[in-house]
Amino acid sequence: MTRSLKTLAAVAAVSALALAGCSTSADNADNTDISANEDIIATDLSSLQKVDEVAALVPEEVSKDGKLTVGDNIYYAPAEFYAADGTTAQGYDIDLAKALAAVMGLEADVQQSEFDSILPGIPTKYEMGIANFTATTERQENYDMIQYFAVGSSWVAEKGNPKNFSADDICGKTVGVQTGTVQDEAILELAEACGDNAPSVERMDEQSQVTTKLAGGQLDAMYCDSSVADYAVAQTGDALEVVSSDEGTDPIAAVTEKDSEMTKAVQAALQYLMDEGVLADIFKTWGISENVSTEAVLNPAQ
Repeated sequence: MTRSLKTLAAVAAVSALALAGCSTSADNADNTDISANEDIIATDLSSLQKVDEVAALVPEEVSKDGKLTVGDNIYYAPAEFYAADGTTAQGYDIDLAKALAAVMGLEADVQQSEFDSILPGIPTKYEMGIANFTATTERQENYDMIQYFAVGSSWVAEKGNPKNFSADDICGKTVGVQTGTVQDEAILELAEACGDNAPSVERMDEQSQVTTKLAGGQLDAMYCDSSVADYAVAQTGDALEVVSSDEGTDPIAAVTEKDSEMTKAVQAALQYLMDEGVLADIFKTWGISENVSTEAVLNPAQ
């Protein structure tokens, strides 16, 4: 059976989503600095300067090379993803990394990593991690997590839910999720209750791969952060739809070594960005105004 033109269009749209945010300068005129490549979107941080009180908290082993090395998985739009040029990272987490580095008097060095490899790389490979991490109790046992945002989780299906997916019963369904996420862990728990009729779970390293498969009719649904779900729906021209969202929200946090001086520096830098309205501006660039933190809470309760 051939795919409909609508489905093919959706696949093309999601393929583009994997490379670009598809925003325009008109959409972001008040908050963004558009380069010659209009597909590259970024919050204008040009007026952000080093803050001496924050910089003084940065450990010498971090500041000595002039860089803030950040581990990230750059495949989770709109938090982090590559622009149409295939090399420029953008998204609210990318803007945040640059803003944190600026007030510390450093330059951000955001390095691509598989999602589940970031935390084990702190602090030996990465000085901190920013990858839309949910601040779970389990993660807080081994790392410090400083909140800057909050999201829920959403199930997404094709427009009209043609396969009649229900979040109340995923048994026997084919679902997609990014490896290592909170949603990945949740699906495992849901699957245990299915017995012999377990769902077929397709785990992928990149969220864009999951979204593309769903738009191409290869999945019944995908499970992801609510901000990611809303962005995917918008960027595919409403070829997808959110069919279920969890009640409440979970804290999203930057990650540092447990009980470290770097934790103090990041917490102070985040609080400065919140107090000055910079964090709100970053999220506004990406069309988000709700659940942006105003207090840099250390190891928040989930």
